[in-house]
Amino acid sequence: SSIAFCESLDFTYLETYSFQRGANYQAELGKGFEALQHLKRRKDKKGNISTLEQTELDKLQKYYGSTQYLIDEGGAIHPTAVKTGTFFKDVPFVDRLLEILHTPIVEVPRWMCAPFYRDAIIFYDQANRIVSPLNVCLGCEEMEIGPFNHVDADTKTYVLMRRFFESIGHQVEDE
Repeated sequence: SSIAFCESLDFTYLETYSFQRGANYQAELGKGFEALQHLKRRKDKKGNISTLEQTELDKLQKYYGSTQYLIDEGGAIHPTAVKTGTFFKDVPFVDRLLEILHTPIVEVPRWMCAPFYRDAIIFYDQANRIVSPLNVCLGCEEMEIGPFNHVDADTKTYVLMRRFFESIGHQVEDE
């Protein structure tokens, strides 16, 4: 739950991120998807492609064929990510975020769509090491720390998260 997640955090500061949005992202998405389709067609026609092409195909399938998170399994931040803020634990914005994550869970949303994470938070310790990411999909009201590590939260939590992001100047869109 978001409450248990919040309770488990031992962090010094956090950073907020916006990713997978905007005109540049959409343009890159189109190019990448075209490249993926081209390599798939070549492989289907030829039955085999070069090692270099296979490496590129694998990379594109991973990027365009699955849910994207702010931090990948190698620890790299998503290439489209834009940091929107850095806040230390003793700042009122952080207190507000923790209050939001402590919203009592009465109704957990269960939409039939796959999450498309565009907003995220990374919590850091005093040595600047990542304590935990938190990926947020405001559209289908989902949160995950990473693949298959879902965080349940109340429907109200997502309304409050949207307001929180907007209050710090973080771009939030209905997509």
